[in-house]
Amino acid sequence: MVGVSPALVSMVLNGKAEQYRIGEEVAKRVVETAKEMHYAPNLVAKNLRSGKTQLVGLIVTDISNPFYSAIARIVEDRASELNYTVLISSTDENLKNTERLVDVLLNKGVEGLILVPCDGSMKLIQRLYDSHFPTVLLDRYFPDIDLSSSCLDNYRATELATEHLLGQGYKNIALIAYNTEMHHILDRVSGYEDTMKNAGLSAYVHVRKVNILNPRPGIREALEELIHRKHVDAIMFLTNMLATNGLYCLNEMNVKIPEDVAVVGFNGNDAFNLFYSPITYIRQPIEQIAKGSIDILIKRIKKSNYKSKLFLEPELVIQQSSQRIS
Repeated sequence: MVGVSPALVSMVLNGKAEQYRIGEEVAKRVVETAKEMHYAPNLVAKNLRSGKTQLVGLIVTDISNPFYSAIARIVEDRASELNYTVLISSTDENLKNTERLVDVLLNKGVEGLILVPCDGSMKLIQRLYDSHFPTVLLDRYFPDIDLSSSCLDNYRATELATEHLLGQGYKNIALIAYNTEMHHILDRVSGYEDTMKNAGLSAYVHVRKVNILNPRPGIREALEELIHRKHVDAIMFLTNMLATNGLYCLNEMNVKIPEDVAVVGFNGNDAFNLFYSPITYIRQPIEQIAKGSIDILIKRIKKSNYKSKLFLEPELVIQQSSQRIS
């Protein structure tokens, strides 16, 4: 259409007209003609030639969970700033789903993965580590595998919450967690247990673990025991979903917060603030965790030996549910 060689067109459309001393008038005609023809580059061919797809994968456990949907939005926006596109998938805390999705994304040509590992996925993570494929663990980690990660300082989170409850005069403090071997949950349990023991309250350590896929029946059973038989005066829920389900159960049991029992949750949501007694909760620095994960991944893609492990500081948002009523 313009009457010049394909090589010259390529130089102009790749912004190299000045570098190759192509005349301004010719360059202008090439650009205008490309617009008139609605020309778009063949990205598949371009990627085959460069070996780069500018794609990264993000695998979370449940995109409908407000925590992970917020993470996904931030990762997507930050990746776009860095000229990458994100393919997002959910595993439903299922190992087979996780393995399948990793294979699917690798076959799609992603250059790296941000992954929230599920229970039992250590062999999969070890395989990714051994293959040297750029991978960053998000929210969870394996201490025995030297992969980059972006997580909360989970031990400090429950240490903060337990110290607050003790400072309010509560002593018989219980904790409800998932029945899992994932280290982020184990760290949260340890932060609580160590703080209680250091305060001389080992006899009042109560940890109850419930099924991760169907938690509410286990939560109800645990609350019945803790409140009516153990006579606890405060309860911590170790995740947002545990706290939300726990509040439903406490309402059904006609337990008043904080008159009958104090409550601390994890990750704030609208339900916490709209509840008749606004819920004290541990706030995670979601933006830092999300941006940290994608920034680490892109650096790892560009530099094969780059590694970084972030353990970010939690914040305790104190509201009515944990305040001692005099």
